Amino acid sequence: MAGVTVLLVGILLVFIIQDLIQKILRWRKMPPGPWGIPLLGYAPFIDREQPLKTFLELKKKYGNIFTVTIGNVEHVIICEQEIVKDAFSRVEFSYKPESFAFISAAEGHNGLLTGHGPTWRDNRRFTLKTLRNFGFGKTTIDGIIQHEALTTCDIFRRHLGKPCDLDYTINVAALNVIWKLTSDQQFSQEDEKAMLFFNLLDMNLKDIKDLGALQFYIWLRHFWPSVKSSFGRIMGRIDFVKETFKSLYMEHKKTFDPNNIRDYIDVYLNEMKEQEEKGEKNPNFNELQLLINMQDLYFAGSETTGNTVRWAILLLTLNPDVQKRAQEEIDSVIGRDRVPSYDDKKRMPYVEGMICEIQRHADVLPFGLPHMTSPDHNVTLAGYTIPKSTTVLAFLYGMHKDEKFWPEPTKFDPTRFLDSNGKLRTKVPGFMPFAHGKRQCLGESLANMELFIFLVTYLQKFTFRLPDGVKTLRTDPWFMEVLSKPHRYNVVVEERL
Repeated sequence: MAGVTVLLVGILLVFIIQDLIQKILRWRKMPPGPWGIPLLGYAPFIDREQPLKTFLELKKKYGNIFTVTIGNVEHVIICEQEIVKDAFSRVEFSYKPESFAFISAAEGHNGLLTGHGPTWRDNRRFTLKTLRNFGFGKTTIDGIIQHEALTTCDIFRRHLGKPCDLDYTINVAALNVIWKLTSDQQFSQEDEKAMLFFNLLDMNLKDIKDLGALQFYIWLRHFWPSVKSSFGRIMGRIDFVKETFKSLYMEHKKTFDPNNIRDYIDVYLNEMKEQEEKGEKNPNFNELQLLINMQDLYFAGSETTGNTVRWAILLLTLNPDVQKRAQEEIDSVIGRDRVPSYDDKKRMPYVEGMICEIQRHADVLPFGLPHMTSPDHNVTLAGYTIPKSTTVLAFLYGMHKDEKFWPEPTKFDPTRFLDSNGKLRTKVPGFMPFAHGKRQCLGESLANMELFIFLVTYLQKFTFRLPDGVKTLRTDPWFMEVLSKPHRYNVVVEERL
């Protein structure tokens, strides 16, 4: 028994020494960063409750580009806008890392969020072109967004004058816009299935967060009971969601009519049909890609915008002076009766500045979405050598809290985005709400339309205030693996008379 123990300890020491030597060799030309401990890296030193605070401290210590090892995975963190633009505009930074949860959900490097290479490129171009043809980012879909905004107002009226938690209701409004274009379907504001999907996503993100560095050692699920249990729960939820989307796909396939194209799914099915008929089948377009694209559009189209609106209501509740000034501009330009349109935006600089400041504070994707360098060769960036297959993150939260660009960064002040004449500033240094480059947010134009119409409609009709006896609400982010959400809160909705 003693001999076996000595052998195991010896193997472990060899592994640790080998790992240390490899890191020293790799890190010589990489951006600086903190040393961690074998196997876990720097993970034990990251504040589990406020991890973004830890990365702000690392930014302060190591500068605008640094390296952090979490588990056995090295992450290069970029905190400077110009470096992000340089990196993410280059093909060699457009790959996606091997993240267990995302790769499992996408069955590999498939879809719009997890894919890379020619398959991802062809599907992204096709998706953007198709959605634009359906009015994506154009005023022709004002009506869909207006309908969802007004439907949400009906929900607000049910809770007038008493504390209420708006939570997933707002996410459904955002979901319905993109889902109408994707599947020609919409949910009621309190649809149980939609609520279930949002809840499943939250539970998966919580399980991944709880795993911490252990998520990078997938093989542990075969030996470690708690890790096995967490992986089992994550995969069970993923499989449930995938089966639901597969049912929707099969329904579309049965009712598909090339003479009556209803939505994105139909356009994709028609593309595959036409390719097959011409004998020019493109392997990058197939049923699996369509299914994963559907998943990506569903969750990305609801979570980011929905959480930004929830942040907005929180911030406006805590800053009644900003809320009042925005309402005054709305009354002046639109009035109390006409339904707001995206065309109104150009005449409302204060509201535009308010939305930009909401995005700066919200940072719903504090690190954007992870990138990876080319798996074929090392790359250079900002004078450093980044090894092949290295995860690269844009620390958007750090940029948006940088005192160099944002004096008193925690202060909520829409006038940061206005010039001396009260006009909206363009190309504001240090502001990058949708990241940048070849993987820049596909839904940026739609998100801007939704945020404007949703918020202007809500403020046109309602005022949000703190419940009686409540002096403030939490504004620190609830960070869940990739998403930053506001902690759940109650507000009082009052109809404007």
